[in-house]
Amino acid sequence: MPDVSDRRVPQRKDTLTHEVTDTDEVVVYDCNGPQLLVLNDIAAGVWLMIDGTRSIDDITAEILNHVEAERATVTRDVITFLGQLEQRKLIAWQEAT
Repeated sequence: MPDVSDRRVPQRKDTLTHEVTDTDEVVVYDCNGPQLLVLNDIAAGVWLMIDGTRSIDDITAEILNHVEAERATVTRDVITFLGQLEQRKLIAWQEAT
């Protein structure tokens, strides 16, 4: 599981993503296995920021630009969500460039 000191960046694996504009949800289909996830608006925002260039700090900072919350709480939630995605093999970690 990643932690706040992790300098690697998450990268999405082979998935298809569909944004549902009526509900602000994102549906993620894993092309390598029978997984289908429906993400709420905050999780969807994190998912869409996973591009192989943004770090945990970058993702946290962007969320804080849009919601009022404690940095530590948002960081913890981002790390937890990224850990869940990693366990489902939907993301991989790579060295930041």
